[in-house]
Amino acid sequence: MSMTENIAQAALGAAMKANRAIAPYDYCDAESRRMYTPQFDKKMDNPIYTAAMAGLQSIYWFRAIKVKGLIPDAKADYYATYSTNHNRIGGIGLAYSNSPTGPWTKHGQVYLDTVVGNSTETPFVIWNDEEQLFFMYYQQNGLGINQSTALATSVDMINWTRVGLILDKPPGFPGDGHTGYFSCFRNGGKWIGFSVMGGGDFGRKCIWHSHDGRSWLADPRPLMGGNDATLSAEENISRPNAGVFMYKGSMWWLGMLSAYASGGVTTVARPAIAKISADFRQLLDKPTDIYFPALNWETTNMQSLMVSVMDGVVYVYYNTDHNIGVAYSVGV
Repeated sequence: MSMTENIAQAALGAAMKANRAIAPYDYCDAESRRMYTPQFDKKMDNPIYTAAMAGLQSIYWFRAIKVKGLIPDAKADYYATYSTNHNRIGGIGLAYSNSPTGPWTKHGQVYLDTVVGNSTETPFVIWNDEEQLFFMYYQQNGLGINQSTALATSVDMINWTRVGLILDKPPGFPGDGHTGYFSCFRNGGKWIGFSVMGGGDFGRKCIWHSHDGRSWLADPRPLMGGNDATLSAEENISRPNAGVFMYKGSMWWLGMLSAYASGGVTTVARPAIAKISADFRQLLDKPTDIYFPALNWETTNMQSLMVSVMDGVVYVYYNTDHNIGVAYSVGV
């Protein structure tokens, strides 16, 4: 091959990489890189939902899904689940709306696990098309080895059937057995989930795999997180407080960066985004902050951030001091 042909071949390869949004993201300057990163707008309004609206002292883990076409005679096109925040009893609540951005109407509590343990919290609902059921994962204090993830199922998201313990610490796996704060997604027919694997300010993280959403296998290899991803000794990435989605041929992680703190204490946290590896084990770059205009009701005490992809739009539901806001993707 001649030098001219080599140059042409290299140029073609570079162009093909650029078309897949690989070269521009990896090699351009920070300002230009923003052009190749998913962008978000925020609903500039009052909170879309609050603990007071739910009739609770605290609210946590608010996340919406589209139920139109899945639930006959549903109250609205979208349902949202949420829980209390580190309450001794806990409880899962439901709200409904005809828009992912609200306004939301309270339905009330739909689930409380009183069989074993307490503090029923952090619901994550996903539709299981094979079983024609909604799966709800939640954490229960005093279940399993420590504080573990359980499963309940439903046909209408109002009446739930308890399945029980679904994630527990495998023998020999590091951590104290806390497998809560679980979130999952479907990818090519497979189920992939993230949870903590041990509590405390330096708790570990875990990736899980399943073929049916019921039986899960923990990957024993270390999962990159903490300052390995943030390049900071003072910040941690939250795997469960996050979501993944496809954009311009690449998989992206959108989640929460926060100080090392656990147990519902006041801290400083913010949303950020980065590419994630094809096996979902590590972030491919230091997370980039998502700069939302601050609203007068918001504080830096971001307690949870949940991601929901509906009709090609990525919705980010976040709460600060028991008030829920929402941001949404532009052009994803």
